[in-house]
Amino acid sequence: MITKEQLEIYRKIGDKEADEIIKQLVENEGISKLRSLISSFSDYQNLDIDAYPAIVEAFLTENSSFPDFYDKKKLIRATDFYQENQEHIGLILGLYSLPYCYLGADGAKVLYLSERIKNDTLKRLTETGNFLKAVMNYDNWQNKKIFIICLKVRLLHASIRYFTIHSNKWEMAWGYPINQEDMLGTNLAFSLIVLRGMERLGFTVDKVYEDAYLNTWNVIGYLLGVEESLKPKTYVEAVKIDKAIAEHQFRESLEGQALTASLLKVVRSFAPNNLTADLLQAQSRFLLGEKYAKMLKISETNISNTLLKVYNTTSALMSKVF
Repeated sequence: MITKEQLEIYRKIGDKEADEIIKQLVENEGISKLRSLISSFSDYQNLDIDAYPAIVEAFLTENSSFPDFYDKKKLIRATDFYQENQEHIGLILGLYSLPYCYLGADGAKVLYLSERIKNDTLKRLTETGNFLKAVMNYDNWQNKKIFIICLKVRLLHASIRYFTIHSNKWEMAWGYPINQEDMLGTNLAFSLIVLRGMERLGFTVDKVYEDAYLNTWNVIGYLLGVEESLKPKTYVEAVKIDKAIAEHQFRESLEGQALTASLLKVVRSFAPNNLTADLLQAQSRFLLGEKYAKMLKISETNISNTLLKVYNTTSALMSKVF
């Protein structure tokens, strides 16, 4: 079981290899070159690497291999599970997984200071959605595009680390920006928390699919620069690690609340009317639970939890029929 002391150590570690690439890129070609590349690092459709500087191209080429725990059968199960539940998983991502990440007070500071989510929330949400669709597309694994997709994210994170550290606004007491603990927590938010969200919405997820989904996200985490030693081997271990991170990092913060407010503003804007908007907000509170909803200052609506549970149960039952 991972300890608080170990998490403290991992808070001081970023992604040394990717960080070194960005450092050398700035030294060789200047900060303006890095700024010009940032947007391409979050583009998961244009995967041509020929236009990148040689040092970046070499990094992408040299890090294109699967870890030993990659399992093709589990990948197929995981991507099938995502395709069958894409709408529900998308809902969980926006209403549960992302605000769950904002509960990590020190990690939320990176997102807040970078202003990537705070000032252009819809664009960043679209990028996140595109990334999820890309890594959950089996074809991208078959044709090896998965390596470029994930390695771009590593370079994006390294770029944000570089700008954050050089902003004169970051305090190392908060940990290294986008550190191993935060990356592991985010990975669990996209895997364990998605599975937990499905259960809270009234769906029963077969243990075989739980294992497959966690394994596939362990592989994705590895490709994103999460140290292999941190990966949970089982669902139970994932729950324990998630609990340890929550106890270590989750607390009320102005940054987490501001990021959540920006997120919900966009989510509510998707709704055709106020009733639906309130339903989405109530769903977020329901998925997170009262304690975490209060920490993020997600206000109550006129939709009661009882009504929401009935709605979720009915939706889960209807999805089995149709």
